[in-house]
Formats: sequence, structure tokens, C-alpha cells
Amino acid sequence: DVRALVIDQAAALHTESRSWRALHGPGFRRHQEELRRMERQATTIRLFQPNVVPGLLQTAEYARHVLQAGGYGSENLADAVAARVERSGVLYDESKSFAFVVTEGALRWRLCPVPAHLAQLDRVSSLSTLANVSVGILPWDAYVPNRPPNMFMMLDDAAVMVETMHGEDTLKERQQIEAYLAAFDALDSLAQHGDDARATLARIASDVRSLSD
Repeated sequence: DVRALVIDQAAALHTESRSWRALHGPGFRRHQEELRRMERQATTIRLFQPNVVPGLLQTAEYARHVLQAGGYGSENLADAVAARVERSGVLYDESKSFAFVVTEGALRWRLCPVPAHLAQLDRVSSLSTLANVSVGILPWDAYVPNRPPNMFMMLDDAAVMVETMHGEDTLKERQQIEAYLAAFDALDSLAQHGDDARATLARIASDVRSLSD
């Protein structure tokens, strides 16, 4: 019992939680710059996203709609969008590797008008051709026995950032990191990559194109 208590206390010391209200306030750009610094320091970034296009892959217009849907105030929206888009420059650093796994549902979720949605799908397809960027898509018909409910991003093997309903948790405890790494590897092994992923993106774009706003 004492051992279990000490382990729980150690895990708590390695967990940092911040609410969305705090992150979406005046400090949003500061938080984005903090993420940008962490992403530039990392060598390998792995990210799973079940409900929206990952931030590093977002266009400016798509990011604007995501931030609005997340309750970000309009008074600093332009600065918030710019701060998020600036982070994507790290994708072109070939000394780093990026692996994204995204569900088909995330790519279809209508957070913006059709033209902006199509532009976003085209950007994901284009970035997937970069030599250091892997984009995996979990299609509707994939059998996925494990179901992580939240977005998470791994920075090397040093930290995991998890988005929840209440905010963002940063985990640095070794067992937790290993659990998320195993979950990511399992999801990535079930995803489509390369030409198969781009074919799915084209199919989704065709369906979106047939919609009317």
C-alpha cells in the first residue's frame, strides 16, 4: 500500500495540468511559443488526433475556425491564428521526424466552410509527401481494438502532452510515456500511409466537394 501511494505521488509530481480557460486567455501566444520551442528541441514528434486536423498541419483559415469553436475570444483571434501557423515551419527541418495518426472522422469533421475544408485536406496531402513527415489515416473500416479518447503528442521519449475536455496535461513519468508510446505504435500500425493515405484524402475531398454550405 505504501509503495502504491509513493508511486502515485511520484506520478503526480511528473504531471502538469493547465485549463483551457488559462491557455486561451492572454497567454495563448506565449503557450504557442512554448510549444514551438519544445517542438524545435525535440528530434522525433508523434501525434495522435481523433477529432480535428493536428495543429502543425492546419491552414490559417482552418485554425481560425478551430480556435473559434474552442471558445477563443475574437479580440485576439488573428494573433492566435498567426501563433499557431508559425509553429508549422518546424516541419521543414529535415533533421527532425514527424509521425501523425489521424482518424477519418477528424478529417471529415465540418468546422469550416467547404472551400476552407478542401484547402485543409490539400495541405495535409501535400505535407504528407515530405520525407520527414508521416501522415497515417485510420479509415472508417479499420479495425481498431484500442481506443485512446484524447489527442496526445509525444516529444521524443521525454514527455507526452494530452488534450482533455478540461485542458492540457503534460506527463513526464516513464511508465505513462511508455504506455502512450505503445498506444501510438499500435494505432500507427493500423493506419494507411503514403499513396493509400492520399487516396483516402482524395476520397474525402470528393465527398466534401459535393456538399453545399
